[in-house]
Amino acid sequence: MRSIGILALAALSLLLPAVSVSGHEGLHELIDAQKKKVEKAPSDPALLFELGSLYGSHGDLELALQNLERVDALALGKFPIDLVRSQAYLVVGDFPKAKEALDRQLASHPENPRGWLLRARAEQHLGQDKASLADFREALKRTPSPEPDLIQEVSDALAKQGFQEEAAAVLAAGIEKLGRIPSLVLRSVDLAISTRNFDTALRLIDETQKDAPRPEPWMARRATILREAGRIEESRAAWKALAAHLAALPERERASHAMTQLADEAQKALEPDQPR
Repeated sequence: MRSIGILALAALSLLLPAVSVSGHEGLHELIDAQKKKVEKAPSDPALLFELGSLYGSHGDLELALQNLERVDALALGKFPIDLVRSQAYLVVGDFPKAKEALDRQLASHPENPRGWLLRARAEQHLGQDKASLADFREALKRTPSPEPDLIQEVSDALAKQGFQEEAAAVLAAGIEKLGRIPSLVLRSVDLAISTRNFDTALRLIDETQKDAPRPEPWMARRATILREAGRIEESRAAWKALAAHLAALPERERASHAMTQLADEAQKALEPDQPR
């Protein structure tokens, strides 16, 4: 039998927060392939566990639970059943049962950050805001190498509940650890603007623009922030700088869809009658 650690990691990779239409099509293929494996070895709990995980991610709750129950019958306590079971409940929107499964999972395996994250989501849907934030914090703390999506999700949850300063700190720590990933920088900028901390937003933009392969979008964002801050003349100067920069680009670059859009935006911002 394959090691439980490898199987757990494989299962966690399947536990997606949401499944798109194209994702459903991909899951159909994975489920069909896994069913063939199970047909050849119907008593292999590892194969059944992976099949149950796939069904859960696809939203086939009954089939997911059936396969997970078979795993428990064959190898009780050897697989993170409640973790996968909770994901299946989350996908179909049964948040109370998802939380129940996660309560059991975390009582026996608190070291798994995925469990804390999933329970935070369930509690969020149940309106249990204080518990949800505590679990979001725990999930982030227990994740050695957090992905940008996790950092954003935790920060968004904190900001939504009024903890803007902590949300900003989470994003700042993520940027320090992972680098100036555009999605994290933009979230930080938006959060700074929402609290009217325009100087911080402009500093983030300036720092990111220095190393950006394409500085133009950041130049436009800077001009917009200056306008929102009421610094109209500085904003106009920033738009003029962007327009001049775009005009100096080689024809092939200047004619691209993205650069054309930015040029139009700059032109409109500089029109005499344009509200600013």
